[in-house]
Amino acid sequence: MKLVTLHQFETAIELLRRGLRVSIVSHITGIHSKILRSLYREIHGCRPRSGQLPSTSGILSSRAAQATASVFAATYLSAGGSGIFRRVDLTALLSAHGLYLELTGELMPPRPGAIPLDITHAWVIARDVHTGAAYFAYCGRCRIHYLLAQESRIPTSCPICALKRRRVSGHITDSDDESN
Repeated sequence: MKLVTLHQFETAIELLRRGLRVSIVSHITGIHSKILRSLYREIHGCRPRSGQLPSTSGILSSRAAQATASVFAATYLSAGGSGIFRRVDLTALLSAHGLYLELTGELMPPRPGAIPLDITHAWVIARDVHTGAAYFAYCGRCRIHYLLAQESRIPTSCPICALKRRRVSGHITDSDDESN
C-alpha cells in the first residue's frame, strides 16, 4: 500500500469517526462510497445516513440556529484565515468544529430543541462560504461577524442582537426583527 493511499484511508477513518457523511468523505478522499459505507458500519455499528445534504439556508432556520452557526463559522474563519474563501480547509474545519463543540458544550446553556451543528452541517457551511452561497455580515452594534445564506428566509440583521432583544422583552419573534 502506498503512503498516499494510507493517508487517504487514515483521513477517511477520522472523518467517518466524526460522523461526516459518506458522500462527502468519498469526495474528499477519492475512496469509493461502497468501501466507506462498510467502514462506517464497522466504526459505528449501524448504517450511515443517506439522503440529500442539508443546505446552509436550511441550517439557518431560526435566529438561535443562525447564532450557533455563526459561532462555528467565526471559529472556522479564525482557524483557516482568508484561505477558507478559496477552498474548504479540512484541517481548519476539523479544528474549528472541535472548538465549536467545546464552546457550545461548556459556555452555552442547552436550549430546548437546540442541537449543536454536526460535522456534516459544519462542512456544508464551509463549502458554502467557499462558494459564496453563505457569507459573513458585520454588526456595528455588537461588533461581530455573523453568517448569512443567499437563500435564507431569516432576516439579514444580526442574530445576536435579535436574541438579546428577545430575551430582554420576552416577546420579539424572528419576523419582528427586520430593523437591526
